[in-house]
Amino acid sequence: MCMTALTRQLIREFRVQEAFWTTAETVAYDSEAQMLFLLVLRQNNNVPLLFDDVKKIEMMAWQGNPYMMYAYARLHDVLQYDNDSDSIKHDFYKLAASHGIGDAYAQLAYMQKDGDLGECDYDAYNDLMQKALDHHSEKAMQQHIRDIIYGTNGSPRDALKGYELAENHVHQQDFHDPEYYMLMGDADRELGRIGNAVTNYELATEHGGSAAFFWWAVTDCCDRDGIVVDRDGFAEIMQKGRAVDARDCYLMYTMLTDDATYDALDPDAQRELSACLSDDLQAGWCLGDCVCPYYLGFYYEKGLYGFAQDYQQAWLWYGRAARLRSPHGYAALTRMILDESTAPAGCDESFAYEYAYKGLMLGCDDLLQTVIRGYRQGFLDHHKAKIEEIWLPQYDEWLRHVAGDDDYPCNSEA
Repeated sequence: MCMTALTRQLIREFRVQEAFWTTAETVAYDSEAQMLFLLVLRQNNNVPLLFDDVKKIEMMAWQGNPYMMYAYARLHDVLQYDNDSDSIKHDFYKLAASHGIGDAYAQLAYMQKDGDLGECDYDAYNDLMQKALDHHSEKAMQQHIRDIIYGTNGSPRDALKGYELAENHVHQQDFHDPEYYMLMGDADRELGRIGNAVTNYELATEHGGSAAFFWWAVTDCCDRDGIVVDRDGFAEIMQKGRAVDARDCYLMYTMLTDDATYDALDPDAQRELSACLSDDLQAGWCLGDCVCPYYLGFYYEKGLYGFAQDYQQAWLWYGRAARLRSPHGYAALTRMILDESTAPAGCDESFAYEYAYKGLMLGCDDLLQTVIRGYRQGFLDHHKAKIEEIWLPQYDEWLRHVAGDDDYPCNSEA
């Protein structure tokens, strides 16, 4: 069997390490290997499965292999396992981009949008995404389609157009990138075509897209509020995802557990469920999922489902969620300082407003008022320019919306 056919089979079978190293043998000069190598790394779920080889990847990156530079950056990006991961991934993405790897430009763009280097910069984000597209980055094209589906980053919202673009890419490719099936499923959900969405998410899993297991389960087995209504079907699909280390599928027990379910169990079963929740959420965290540690923080903070109420543990897990770019993790840290007074000693208001600012950059709009309040109280002074450029106008627009009056004065306190 030729390398290309073997790698495609390995990807479909979720044998990530084997697929990665099979393509690595010829990635320096074979365009087909380059395409498949980047496809493996494009999925966040795949990257942690390469961590056992991080030393080898790092060595090859330092030896000048541009594709290993990109792989090394991806490991730091997804897992944030080093205190300097943001600067390391930035340096190695830049090196990979300088060798013409378009996906590296796309990842640099995300760093600008998320404020990984201290501030968000939407102009730099747009410029880098355009460079990624100019270098034929599939990652950038997928983001372009996602923007059309959801109406983000300045694109008019048009889920049908997004679906058609994703479908065209599927038809144009010899080997189908599962992300395009994921995007078709996302567009179907937006259009209310739930049956079609389920089909496309399932197709994504058949082509090696492990992230699709979660959305397949949610779309097929949950109501509009994300409440599981088909518990057996949900568990069956999520178990398939867990079998291939789909990190968000380790939320299975969390999504199946509520107060009524827990209270109906006898004490031994309650202890068993608590242990399952803890083990699964920690496993998801180890795979780079930011929602799993957030739930661990929440359980410890509230003392739910057999977790002893422990604010120190809550702070620890919320912090781990935040390190993996969970805006809700940052919001929880902010709340523990400003509202609950349950944060560790020494974590004062200056910490809280910094956390709020980071959470806002990552997309938690509920933190906008907190950031503006902190800014007006004399905090966040080193973010002053960006706050006045980006966040104050958004706050003023929010005030006008709340008042229902376009002439509402924009000088009220947060």
